[in-house]
Amino acid sequence: MTNRLALIVDDSETARVTLKRMLEKQGLEVTTLGSAPEALDYLTSTSPDVIFMDHMMPDMDGFEAVEAIKNNPDTATIPVLMYTSKGGDQYVSQARALGAIGILPKQVQPTALFEVLNKLGLVQDRRTRRDDTESQEVMMEPANDSPALAGDREMQEIARCRLGRALPGVT
Repeated sequence: MTNRLALIVDDSETARVTLKRMLEKQGLEVTTLGSAPEALDYLTSTSPDVIFMDHMMPDMDGFEAVEAIKNNPDTATIPVLMYTSKGGDQYVSQARALGAIGILPKQVQPTALFEVLNKLGLVQDRRTRRDDTESQEVMMEPANDSPALAGDREMQEIARCRLGRALPGVT
């Protein structure tokens, strides 16, 4: 699988570095930017495979940026996840209405991040392994989905549209 590009947009350097390290451990290339206007400028020449957008930023907040991204035909199909400490049903509804596919907390666990990336088709699931000494496959139980994330079908459809190909097991 070729490396996929993730864009992190957050005014907190600590948050950018933390998420960047987690994404790089999953084999993604990562670009980080400190503001929404920088991100919109960046998107005129580069098309990442996923965007992680903070909510509270000076000049332009994450919701305004998501709305601009989704209203631009050149960037509308890029999956955007809000990467924020905000939460709650109303916040999730607002984020989805603007086009975000889900919410990741700032203190996201690596397994939850992996599940999201896997559903988007950006990483390969290595949990299924074959032991050469035995002919058994070992598969871990999938982690529980966060209610703030889009459903499996929706995520797979986004990945299919974005990557231009069907995902294994998806008709």
